Amino acid sequence: MYEHTPAPTIRQRGSVLLVVDDDSAGTNLPDVPSDPQVTTVVVATSQTPQTLVLRALLNAALAPGCAAVRLVLAGAGATDPDGWCPARQLADSLGLPVIAPDGPVIALPGTLFVVDGGWWTFRPGAGALAEGPRQPAPAWQQAVTRPLPAGSPLRVTPIPAGLWLHAGDEPIAADDPAFAVPPDPARVTLVVGRPGSADPDPQALIEYVRGLAPAVGDELVLVPYGPGGRFVDELASRLPGDAVAAVRVDAGLPGVQPDGVTVRTVVDDAGQPAWRPPAQRLRYHGGGAPRLLEWRAPMPEEPAVDVGTQRLGEGWLVEVVRCGLWVRPENEDDDRVRRMPAHPDRLLLLVGGPSAPPAAAVWPAVRWLLDGLPANELRHLQLVLPTGTTQPYGFPAAWSLTPDAAVLPVDPAAAALPSGRGGAPREWSEGDPAPQPALP
Repeated sequence: MYEHTPAPTIRQRGSVLLVVDDDSAGTNLPDVPSDPQVTTVVVATSQTPQTLVLRALLNAALAPGCAAVRLVLAGAGATDPDGWCPARQLADSLGLPVIAPDGPVIALPGTLFVVDGGWWTFRPGAGALAEGPRQPAPAWQQAVTRPLPAGSPLRVTPIPAGLWLHAGDEPIAADDPAFAVPPDPARVTLVVGRPGSADPDPQALIEYVRGLAPAVGDELVLVPYGPGGRFVDELASRLPGDAVAAVRVDAGLPGVQPDGVTVRTVVDDAGQPAWRPPAQRLRYHGGGAPRLLEWRAPMPEEPAVDVGTQRLGEGWLVEVVRCGLWVRPENEDDDRVRRMPAHPDRLLLLVGGPSAPPAAAVWPAVRWLLDGLPANELRHLQLVLPTGTTQPYGFPAAWSLTPDAAVLPVDPAAAALPSGRGGAPREWSEGDPAPQPALP
């Protein structure tokens, strides 16, 4: 039986005009860009309406002061061999510039992004003007168009937030989580690594980012994605003062909890969310240790005594650092620990300083700390003790922290030590060493 398709109508949703054939459509419309001079028109019909129908609808709905139309309709700006497309026809018939995409569109709060394509402006009687993949165009849009050198093993994929730097030529789906990283209109975000793919080449990575950084403003944002994301720490420590004033590092890909709080989660090589580091965001400046910007309290019910620091017991503090948690004497202060990079698969729990073995009295407090950590963090936790410290009974076999603040994996023979309440000690394998490949 023939079913009649309702004629398209226009509904207003805030500052957006929504073309629909069902009045309930578009109720979950994201926060799309608002501009008093540019009217955003989102086409959400079951079938693409004819240009004449769109023109008639818009003639009646556009405000008198409208200077241009931003048409959110996949492929409306993709021209045929003669240079024609729906957006050009609409521009000529309305007598207004029409900005349209040449491919599918991803809508994020405040940003419209064209996957594997870009936006084009069609002015009545004039040639099309390329606008780049993001609308409205952030100030840094042109800065992230730097091409790769010929033969580079690095792959650069545009995403709404900036660029995704990775290796491998496997097809990329438009629903990959890298495309959902929220853009910052003031800063370029570089997502580094790709789960299930080879690590990005260190030489190509540093050369590309160093060449890109001076054009993108005072601060870059680095987001690790999968094991290859471990390079962000060294990039962050080397770029400030070299190419940019500061680098912000996020702990992982962002997500929103049911209570509305944004959290950043480490993604494993299978592309699955693994755990949420206590140090959620840090800022690196030239020379010193990174400054903690956002953190998750290891003891949520206890007050903070300073940024990222809580009291663990008499004379002892637990401090959130980039690589995990540092249990230290209250009077100890060592930026070498704060500069230690994160391990891609481990939440490091350092007890004591590089040259200060912990007193035996601290272990009940450490046990109290461990008993309160979430299960997914405990699964990734690795105890680290200053070199020469006796392995404590009842805790997993520890890695060693050398006097120069380098982390060495546990000796395989130590895996036979009893663990008590701490569970079975983690077995050592060739893939476990903590020192990371250095950037050139």
